[in-house]
Amino acid sequence: MIQLFNVIEISPLKYSKEEYGLPEVSDLPNPEEWYKQWIKAVSTIDLDFHTIDGESYFVDIETIDDRNLKIILEVDLQGIDLDDFKDQIMPFDGGIVLKENDKILIKPTCCGDIGNIKEWQRILENESKEWSDLWVGHPFVFYKKENGKIQFSDYSDLNLNEFLDIKPIFEIDESNLRIEFEKVKQQQIKFKIKISEILKKMKIDDSERISELMTGVK
Repeated sequence: MIQLFNVIEISPLKYSKEEYGLPEVSDLPNPEEWYKQWIKAVSTIDLDFHTIDGESYFVDIETIDDRNLKIILEVDLQGIDLDDFKDQIMPFDGGIVLKENDKILIKPTCCGDIGNIKEWQRILENESKEWSDLWVGHPFVFYKKENGKIQFSDYSDLNLNEFLDIKPIFEIDESNLRIEFEKVKQQQIKFKIKISEILKKMKIDDSERISELMTGVK
């Protein structure tokens, strides 16, 4: 059974008030050891949630409560001129994760953000039977529709016109993706509303517009 869910990237180093060294994932060959160090770093910040795996800073937005989200927002808005914020506030790094049973099949990559939900919607609207690109960051993936199924390629840095022989590595039912997409769309709307309400409690003007920019949802 497949599942889609929204994640944002939470780096402990960004939110910590202490000097704390956390190695990059690539520096630790043992994911379990890296994850233990991530938990240790997060505990110094008083944030209380878990990453979706032991190989990233991605956190499911459904697991972030109001207290933790307030801490994140306070840090993210530091240094922002709230009288002229429109070109300064960007969507959270992250995006949508595709999971089947306990296995993560697709997750965001470098430069992906939570506003990339539009890319997943484009899959459902696309009527082409040819390979198309799905932007999840660098590297990205390709998808193709065939007989009610959606096939996905492995990650690639090649553009579609540069790829000579795309191979699908898994496929899912389009009907199941459509159901999951509606769920994840509602998750993101709820997340936007939650951010707006917290910003209002923080006495920040234009809370609704700021929450739209942070989530990529209007």
